Amino acid sequence: MFDYYTISKQLGYYVYLLIDPSDNKPFYVGKGQGNRVFDHIRCAIENPEEKSEKLDKIREIGPENVKHVILTHGLKTEDEAFRIEAIVIDLLRYLG
Repeated sequence: MFDYYTISKQLGYYVYLLIDPSDNKPFYVGKGQGNRVFDHIRCAIENPEEKSEKLDKIREIGPENVKHVILTHGLKTEDEAFRIEAIVIDLLRYLG
């Protein structure tokens, strides 16, 4: 989890990846602020009955093993974060 100083002074909006450490490939691209990047792990643990490809992948990998990578941070608006998230998704789809 990020501390208060990091969230309030440095982070802003950001774009992140969740990565499978077995092959170092991203399986999820997201945008957020605060501790959003960690919410998926929490959800996978606290809601075992909730099903989705992302949550099932987290459980398969093991929540403690999922890598989190912040691609960019300090974005001023959510719209900026949405645009960058879309670019990254398109790029990863293109690369396969």
